[in-house]
Amino acid sequence: WRGGGGNPFVPGPPAPRVQDIPPRGGSPPITYTSQNKPRGPPGWAIWLGAISFISFGFFRVGQTNKERNLNKKEKREARLAIVPYLQAEEDVRYHAHLQARLEDEAQVMKGVKGWKVGESPYHTKEWMPPTPLLHPRLDCTAK
Repeated sequence: WRGGGGNPFVPGPPAPRVQDIPPRGGSPPITYTSQNKPRGPPGWAIWLGAISFISFGFFRVGQTNKERNLNKKEKREARLAIVPYLQAEEDVRYHAHLQARLEDEAQVMKGVKGWKVGESPYHTKEWMPPTPLLHPRLDCTAK
């Protein structure tokens, strides 16, 4: 505040004028170009990288699917190769069970007149598959 006395609103004598001039040797050069340096790769490189990674990923998924299908085929063929042996074992087990059942039937029904062992009491011409209860793993009364 340039005023005299105690009142800040009363103007005092004007301050001396100072001309603004450049320093000795001149002013530094004015930068008028952008100072931003490129940050990161250009857009086309990002796209190229992303497409490359995605393509490689799809390629690997396809290769894995082919390998998995070959493994499944090999396992399926191995199972199909042993099916006749498994069926033969089941036929032997079923025949032994049938013989034991016929012997039990003959023993139980020996006093009944006109009873023929092994003949079905039902008059059907079709073969009916055995029930699951005849299978020893499923039969709760198996010995």
